[in-house]
Amino acid sequence: MIKNFKKILLINLILFLLSFSIVNAECKFMMNIGQIFKKSHENKYGPLPENEHGFAEVEFIATEFCPDYGFDDNFLIKYTFLNKRLLATQLIADNSLDNSATESMKLMEYAKRVYGNFETGSNPEYYNNFNIWEKVQRYVVYKRRLIGNSWEEEIYISSDKYYEQLVEYENMSELIEPLPEEEN
Repeated sequence: MIKNFKKILLINLILFLLSFSIVNAECKFMMNIGQIFKKSHENKYGPLPENEHGFAEVEFIATEFCPDYGFDDNFLIKYTFLNKRLLATQLIADNSLDNSATESMKLMEYAKRVYGNFETGSNPEYYNNFNIWEKVQRYVVYKRRLIGNSWEEEIYISSDKYYEQLVEYENMSELIEPLPEEEN
């Protein structure tokens, strides 16, 4: 009887520790891809700044959703919505002032830890490429590329279905954009 109790206690302890590590494996994003922005989200984050076609993008400092990863104010999370549905989430290294966000290697380390290791060559500091992970009902792209003297680095999360909706919206918005008036 005591052996059974110890086994049950040990199993419960292991399950508890595993669930704790899984829960803390990723940033706690506002919502999952495909979910609708509800009144509860509006109360917590404010209203979506939707345009006349229902498109909205909102940015937050990453520490609001990722407090345990050492991200600072140079890391942002951008959410893209169409008709209040979340189509994409991006975790971005803001290198607008300097390259310190990318040079810290924090975003690359996060991508490897959360989504899986990938080949970065002999010196990861010079990695200039992208990696794609296909997950159930979503895909994740880590991109790091040098343009001139400035790094662009991000993790992009979406799904085939919602990425297609975003592309359709962008194509439609290009069609309805007024052409600049010609000077006479």
